[in-house]
Amino acid sequence: MVLSFFKKPEKMPERVAIRPDGTPAPKQEKAPPAVVEAPPEADFSEISTFYEGGSYGMEIQEETDTFAEMSEHVAISYANAGAASVRGMLESLVKGNNDPSALKLWAMLFDLLRIQGERKAFDALGMEFAKVCELSPPSWDLGVEHKPEADSGETGVASSVALQGTIVGDNPLFGNLLQAMSKGEARTLDFGRLVGLDGEAAAKLAKILNQVRRRGLAWELAGAAGLATRLANRAVTGQRQNESLWLLLLELYQFLGQEAEFEEQALNYAITFEVSPPAWEVFKTHTAAKKAVSAVAPTKSTEKKLEVAARLEGEILQHDFSAIQPHLLPGKECRLDFSGVTRLDFVSAGALVELIRGSGCKAVIIYHPNRLVAELMHITGVDQVASIEISKH
Repeated sequence: MVLSFFKKPEKMPERVAIRPDGTPAPKQEKAPPAVVEAPPEADFSEISTFYEGGSYGMEIQEETDTFAEMSEHVAISYANAGAASVRGMLESLVKGNNDPSALKLWAMLFDLLRIQGERKAFDALGMEFAKVCELSPPSWDLGVEHKPEADSGETGVASSVALQGTIVGDNPLFGNLLQAMSKGEARTLDFGRLVGLDGEAAAKLAKILNQVRRRGLAWELAGAAGLATRLANRAVTGQRQNESLWLLLLELYQFLGQEAEFEEQALNYAITFEVSPPAWEVFKTHTAAKKAVSAVAPTKSTEKKLEVAARLEGEILQHDFSAIQPHLLPGKECRLDFSGVTRLDFVSAGALVELIRGSGCKAVIIYHPNRLVAELMHITGVDQVASIEISKH
């Protein structure tokens, strides 16, 4: 017989309780197990730190600079989509707003109106600003009028005329220029903040410059090279459009003394519009062209300054800044003039950061960007690799 060590033991007989008199006690039924109710689930969907009676409590809120966030949003929208995307936004943000933290938004709107050439809207905003903020409003021209040194033999003083924003044909500016030309007065035309011209405005400006050259008047053109570059990009050979822009471009080449560029573009103009090509004209008293060239060519007195300085103009979009790379000299101070830059996008801002970071310059100083561009520089970290000096209104 095999015994299993794992055999279950036989069930022991149930014990019976015996009374003291020897009789068995009645069998007691087992009580059912107690039911323990689970505590109700806690609801954390709403928590208040306030006492119901309202006598004490504490509310924790994260502190945020609302106006700083607004400024960043405006700058990003402007960089991505231009003026149309932010003007209404800025106008609604500053309306009746006298908070000191909102002054940057006011400044952005003033700069935007300058870029667009909206003088009437600028003046109206200045009156509202003075009333709401009880501060003096900025001036339209930012002090651009100046009295440059006259050349030997010249006693006239050249007043500066800044062409800003988008110029249309009925702009009173052209009447003022014609009057100055008829009187033989000297003028300096600043194209640094010029965004665009319509066909009529381009035709008028080209005729005025042509007459100035023929009369040998001492007119200077600041930012003419930048304007010529922008016009050349729009003058596409074979596309018969924007003829007035072609003519203005040819006049600028004459003023700048760039004969090779003139001859090439004149041939393209003749092919496109099926006319005889314009001829390069030389006048004995062509002092204006000499002045235009001297404004950009280094001289003995300015050569040291121009080695570490560069001026940028217009909209800078998808740009690698290769043009300013020669000015970023290792171990030296580099000064970049952004007063003529109307708009900067993210790609260009990032490229500028990388270029400055790898230049080895002792210091880089960026002068006078408008508030919209300066705010984007802050967002993208340009201010971490360069010092930014914003012009005072």
